[in-house]
Amino acid sequence: MTQLAALVAWPAAIAMLAGCASNPAEIRFDNVTPTTIVVARDAGVRDLRGAYRSAVCSRLPAEAACDDVLQRLAGEPAPVAPPPADDLAKRYRIAFVPGIFSECFERFARPFADVESNLAASGFTVDYVGVPGRGSSRQNAVRLDERFRALDGDARPFIVFAYSKGLVDVLEFMVRFPDNARRIAAVVAVAGAANGSPLADQLSDVYRNWGASFPLQSCAEGTGEEIDDLRPDVRMAWWQKHGDELTTPIFALVAAPSPDRVSPATRATYRQLAKADPRNDGKLLWRDQVPPRSYLLGYANADHWVIAVPVAKELPQISFLFRDDAPRTAYVEGAIEVVARTLAERQAK
Repeated sequence: MTQLAALVAWPAAIAMLAGCASNPAEIRFDNVTPTTIVVARDAGVRDLRGAYRSAVCSRLPAEAACDDVLQRLAGEPAPVAPPPADDLAKRYRIAFVPGIFSECFERFARPFADVESNLAASGFTVDYVGVPGRGSSRQNAVRLDERFRALDGDARPFIVFAYSKGLVDVLEFMVRFPDNARRIAAVVAVAGAANGSPLADQLSDVYRNWGASFPLQSCAEGTGEEIDDLRPDVRMAWWQKHGDELTTPIFALVAAPSPDRVSPATRATYRQLAKADPRNDGKLLWRDQVPPRSYLLGYANADHWVIAVPVAKELPQISFLFRDDAPRTAYVEGAIEVVARTLAERQAK
């Protein structure tokens, strides 16, 4: 099997394993979200949606409708225009940590590749901190420690964008290697698997027997532990044990597409999760993307793939499988702006 064929087959196979649920007559979620956010052991999620909306929408083309880019859900604060900050590239260094399986297909479509180029053109120093695509969170924490140690020579703190399971890996790195992790000023979880996914429970046994050893030339085989890291009970136990050890602020950008923005490649798992909650990104429920005591940036109208991966640009041959119209650079630049402002306010207290 060629790598390109594997790239097409892999999402389809995972979707079939999760069960191709019949399409509900109508999937709606316009009045589902509670105004009070409850995640894990609710510990005070702070709402920055108004400020984030202003930061993102100011970066969109004039013809773009902001409500098509960010879901405007119940309880969102009024937009707040942050003061201009034109020295962010001098103050912070940006790092991206990918999710599970990303290494396996990076040669075709690397998460945030388009954003990296745009940020670099704006003067930012950008690092892509890759981890084994089928590595456990403990294994990947060691890799992150090695990679961040290799990035010495620059005193600027990092704003780390952690995608999907990349958030789990970054959290493990921060509690296991706290001295090195002090270089991180903030973590932005992009469709981050903070509290795991019900799909991990459904897929665990089959993945261990098949998916962990599925032949992929660009990444080593897994053990199955990488899927267990995403089981909700494992994540909840982790938060109970380590949650109080985390002092670095975490910001959450939740992927919560409207049904018409769900890519064909992830539609089956979207429908499966919709049985529990129609607001999901095809891999994670919305509430499982919000870490305890985090700052909520907003709800992106994008699914789990396109919020991070520039499939249409990198792989036009299979672009029909993805609804790749997410303004990833605006999402990231807006996050940098709001994160920097929030950090300055924290330091002023």
